[in-house]
Amino acid sequence: MIVPMKKATLIVLREDRDAVTSALQRCGELMPIPPGDAPPPEAGQAAESLRARQALSAIRPYQEKRGMFAPRREVSAGELLAPGEEAKDLLGRIEAASAACEEEKARLGELDARMAELRPWLRMDIPVEALAGTRSAGVYSGYIEPRSAALLAETAEAQGGTAVLLDTGPQGTAVLLYTYRPEEEVLLEAAAAAGFSQALPPCSGLPAEALKELEKRRAEASAAWEAAQAALGALAKKRDELELLCDQTEAAEERAQTPYGETVQTVYLEGWVRADRTERLKKAVDRVTDCCVLSFADPAEGETPPTVTQNNRFVSQFETITDMFSRPQNGELDPNPVMAPWYWIIFGLMMGDAGYGLLMLLGIGLFKKFKKPRGDFGKLVNVLWFSSIPTIFWGVIFGSYFGETWHPILFAPLDNPMAMLVFCMVIGVLHIFSGMAVKMTASIREGRFWDAIFDQLSWMMLIVGLGLLFLPQTRTAGGVLAIVGAAIVLLTAGREKKGFFGKVIGGFGGLYGITGYVSDILSYSRILALSLSSGVVGMVMNLLAGMVQGSVIGFACSLLIYAVGHVFNLAMGLLSAYVHDSRLQYIEFFNKFYEGGGYAFRPLQINPRFVDVTDSRENQGGN
Repeated sequence: MIVPMKKATLIVLREDRDAVTSALQRCGELMPIPPGDAPPPEAGQAAESLRARQALSAIRPYQEKRGMFAPRREVSAGELLAPGEEAKDLLGRIEAASAACEEEKARLGELDARMAELRPWLRMDIPVEALAGTRSAGVYSGYIEPRSAALLAETAEAQGGTAVLLDTGPQGTAVLLYTYRPEEEVLLEAAAAAGFSQALPPCSGLPAEALKELEKRRAEASAAWEAAQAALGALAKKRDELELLCDQTEAAEERAQTPYGETVQTVYLEGWVRADRTERLKKAVDRVTDCCVLSFADPAEGETPPTVTQNNRFVSQFETITDMFSRPQNGELDPNPVMAPWYWIIFGLMMGDAGYGLLMLLGIGLFKKFKKPRGDFGKLVNVLWFSSIPTIFWGVIFGSYFGETWHPILFAPLDNPMAMLVFCMVIGVLHIFSGMAVKMTASIREGRFWDAIFDQLSWMMLIVGLGLLFLPQTRTAGGVLAIVGAAIVLLTAGREKKGFFGKVIGGFGGLYGITGYVSDILSYSRILALSLSSGVVGMVMNLLAGMVQGSVIGFACSLLIYAVGHVFNLAMGLLSAYVHDSRLQYIEFFNKFYEGGGYAFRPLQINPRFVDVTDSRENQGGN
């Protein structure tokens, strides 16, 4: 069901703002509405939250991996809402170590680049200062492409000079060019034509001595970098404290962004609250201040409150499937109580294997026990876990156990696919009819009784009648039903049109809609396709495993084939069933009655990412 909403208006003194905001966050019942004159949120707290996240990223490469089933840390709400000085000191130490690590890493990169640039000149046996030459001789240094080095040597010799080829580096082959002053200009022109470019070695003195100095500095930088990494590694052991600090700063950031309006002496806040939780909100505010005004009102005309659905534990888990499509609007019928059982049944049909259902029940159950998934992901995990029951049920009905057929109660889909196809079509008709029944209920609630008869019941009669035509025993009754249903559609589908011809054309156009219903019903053949594909893959894995069981080693290999093959088949089956089951709900089921378009109720609340809060709503009272 969809829970009615109230609009709350809260006015408090300025000095009580922080205490009231903390109480609202701990209560978790009010979704603030930004007023038009609200000041911009404080940037300081957002910066603190960013610092904590960056620090957590800095230590991530150095932290030990947690086990898949490692439990989350549990803290009290008071601890989450009040960061300690020790955690802030830890943040500063991580930032300092991370900055030192980055600085030394950059220094190492710079030194490595300089050393690589210097290495081609190591065989140079004169200091760089000597490259100025003498009165009668000139000495020039530079680079040449390796493929042109021989040409440069020949060119220098032809001009009466000498080219000493050194080693090759990133910029090319290092060259020392010696020439007499009278031939200097001609030789340099010829060398340039051969590809020689002048450049001094990147040092002073002898390059070999300069390299030794760089290697010494690099060793110092490497030691400093390793020390900074070791410091980060030691600080990574305090990951729990830093994760708590991340949640603390994010909670503080959310409080700082609460959109209060302001007057001279007060601040005010508007927001949405569930109609059945107003008393809880009032008690939370009264605990921290006696000087406040809190009022509640129904949504005004034109206002669209968020949507909150309230269902039993089973149905509520399937709300995440509907929300992925579109959340219902206020005033609309909640589709989840009808959709959830159908999603559950069809999912089991698509999997249809008792062995896989048992693996789902045990495997997902263990995952839930140790990982304790929360939020929408937790609901999705529960959907898969709940769906293990119909998977086991249909597996027994069809006699499917890890791809093998054994004593089916109804029939085996692999042996009788046509019977399975007809069964899927029947399931599809019932599924579509349930959506039409919801539409009928909504129309009757709105006082449009005849719309329910003309637009929904008539199509049910027509479709059922056409189906009964295929059975000799019910052919007469089916024909009557089909004719009556078709007549109602033909006579009433164009009732909104103007003029006689408009109504006639509208009637025939409405009757043409039977093609859409046939297409929708045929879409349920995907249940057969997924059931057969899962069964065939499982059977193939069994055959492959059986083919290698001729020895002890072969038997061990067969166990590996069984494990890998069936786990792969189960994973692909889960993904396919989730996607195609959702598609049947969204396209074939929802389009019969559902509009959606609502938005989620997201109150100011404690919503940590890394820890579990044990008492976020204790002693709040209310419903």
